[in-house]
Amino acid sequence: MSTAPAADRPQGNAFWRAIFGNDAPVEIEIGSGDGTFLLTRAVAAPRGNLLGIERAPRKAERLAARVARLGLANVRTLGADATCVLAMVPAASLGAYHVYFPDPWPKRRHARRRIFSPAFVRLVARTLVDGGELSVATDVGDYMATIDAVIRESGEFAALPFGDDHPGLDTAFARKYRAEGRTLFLGRFARLPRAASETDGADLGRGGVDATGARLRRGTADGGAGARTPLRSAPDEDQPGRDAAASKIRSS
Repeated sequence: MSTAPAADRPQGNAFWRAIFGNDAPVEIEIGSGDGTFLLTRAVAAPRGNLLGIERAPRKAERLAARVARLGLANVRTLGADATCVLAMVPAASLGAYHVYFPDPWPKRRHARRRIFSPAFVRLVARTLVDGGELSVATDVGDYMATIDAVIRESGEFAALPFGDDHPGLDTAFARKYRAEGRTLFLGRFARLPRAASETDGADLGRGGVDATGARLRRGTADGGAGARTPLRSAPDEDQPGRDAAASKIRSS
């Protein structure tokens, strides 16, 4: 993954160091819900930092309590509107965003409440490092088409290929829907290098999304509903501790 432009790194490092106490890469999940993905990711990637943003006050309180109970030092949570938070994040300071099963607001009069808008995508693009990733999952095909279009039109992203390694499959909703045999719509996109996005990024972004944007995955495609192996990082000296933490997450 590319690093942030040199002019942006000091501000971004100081901002996140004040929150996490170190300079490890930071990822944000928007709409963390019960924390299934956030906590699984924290165990699988203990050398990275994760911020979970949850707008619903009661869910945010339960999530914060769960994180505190598990004692995961690389996780922080915040009860807030994500777009307000992103507006305060330094440019080119984040490694990844995860947005899984956001409220689709299916009624036409409510569509403006959807999180994916041109303004939101601009915030994501501004705060990601070059090569930083945006991963998306939804069970609503029309919404994925809208997400795809907004990201494509921004000209700031290229689509990435993926399979059953898509991180959105490690969420509570994904596990539930796959067990029910429902179709999931997935996308994974990389922030184009800033020089490229300022010159010919629009063409690169549109071509990439058109080629590999939304993918369909059915719950039975892997040989059985819900039959998946949890995400793991490569085996190393920390693996026993992560296994114990993962067991705590599943039982909490």
